[in-house]
Amino acid sequence: MKVELENLFSIDQSSQDQVIKVYNRFGIFIGAPKIRKRNLKASFNPIFTLNEDVTYEHVAALYKSLEHELGIVSIGERFYFDFSDCEYEQAPLFTLNSTGNSPDMFIEDRGTLFSISTYCQHCGLKEKEQLSPLVIDTTEMKDRHLVHVNGYWVASHELVTLMKQEDIKGYELLEVIHRGPEEGKQKAFQIFPTQVLPECSTERVKLYFATEQPPCRCGLSGVINGPDTYKLKDLTNIKDDVFFSAEWSHDGRYLYRKTLFSRKFRELIIKNNISREVRGEKDKNFGPKDWLFDPVLLK
Repeated sequence: MKVELENLFSIDQSSQDQVIKVYNRFGIFIGAPKIRKRNLKASFNPIFTLNEDVTYEHVAALYKSLEHELGIVSIGERFYFDFSDCEYEQAPLFTLNSTGNSPDMFIEDRGTLFSISTYCQHCGLKEKEQLSPLVIDTTEMKDRHLVHVNGYWVASHELVTLMKQEDIKGYELLEVIHRGPEEGKQKAFQIFPTQVLPECSTERVKLYFATEQPPCRCGLSGVINGPDTYKLKDLTNIKDDVFFSAEWSHDGRYLYRKTLFSRKFRELIIKNNISREVRGEKDKNFGPKDWLFDPVLLK
């Protein structure tokens, strides 16, 4: 697995050569920027690999040099995790991160009952416990087979039927409540895993954004977790196809547990043309309805 970092910032065209020299000084070789002719701004958007020679500590020092030497204080950052073909082929489980690169995969909650409690007094992250079936406007699902609602996955009746036909195991179904127009409404079900995986390996990659506040002492807010990573012995005897992670994730406000699926489930989705074969966010196949599964890593 390769970790890549994308930067994004703009600067006056006259300073572009100086920017390139600063990056080069830190062992990062980037190309010429795009020039916006109207205001003579140079837009830098380099993507480079983090490794033993270019660590994130190097990058943090690079940002300080850009600030002190050129006055660049606003730098966008984004991490990518690039998996090898071998990692896809050997993974017993996959983390489902997206069912498309369009906002249509997200459906708004319309009145589900939750109990809310504060998890961390410092960053304000909250825990929530679901007290009622999910309430959504099912007409908004349209022809999508799986949508995301407040940290939960909601499946269409067609997908649920397919999962039963193919003997996908390890979950319960909670029928959601429809609230919205009668025309176009459909049956939909919350997928609720019945098993929790062991804790991730301590070798799991953990990152942060140097351009933002340091991570919170709770270990969640401000931390960029790398791919789910497990010791091989911890997954040897697992059965079934759908699991909750042991670790909390969050959406910036609320905690939730990620859902992981078996190789069998991923192959089912691809075989039935629900999604094309997609390997990473930068895969050219990744479209509005393609499912993004990241392989778990084994140590």
